[in-house]
Amino acid sequence: MKVFFMRHGEGVDDVEKRYGGWGDLPLSEKGRKQAKDSVEKVEKLDIDLVLSSPLKRAMETAEILAKGKNLKAKRWLYLKERNTYGLMCGEKEEDMKKEYPELYDAYEDGGWVAGSERYEDLVKRLKEMMKKIQAFKAERILAVTHGKVLAAIVKEFLGKELDKKEDCCILGLEVDGDKVELISAYGLSFK
Repeated sequence: MKVFFMRHGEGVDDVEKRYGGWGDLPLSEKGRKQAKDSVEKVEKLDIDLVLSSPLKRAMETAEILAKGKNLKAKRWLYLKERNTYGLMCGEKEEDMKKEYPELYDAYEDGGWVAGSERYEDLVKRLKEMMKKIQAFKAERILAVTHGKVLAAIVKEFLGKELDKKEDCCILGLEVDGDKVELISAYGLSFK
């Protein structure tokens, strides 16, 4: 089975300097354009199933891409972004700095933020995801997700570090049981 993990287009959180994570913010205008500009690229992948994180910025991207293939995007919780921001998800950075300096400082110092998802928990989720994704009756899946999820997939399944990831980048993998191999990378690079 081939799975093409794609990062969503630019979200409003990036434009408004908000903490994303599990903040459920939509795509920006630029993000919608990025998704529309990716339709032709995705059509070449000959996808037969589109899965998406349930967060608005990913679902909007997935729906734009699925429509181009006459498919319907299916919400799938395993693709949800890693919540590193905890209670700050969706909030403006400047407001957190003023009103909740303890949360802001914890994040900026690389510490744990109340309500956040630890990396080990994300890895457990992704391992379970790789097992469950193979149960879908599809040969070529587009899985619209988020940047931190992509970085963890690259690290945990390919043994590489993600160097760069653009909006709407695509990581193509061949998934067969416990075996995961890189088949393509568009808009991202490794260290």
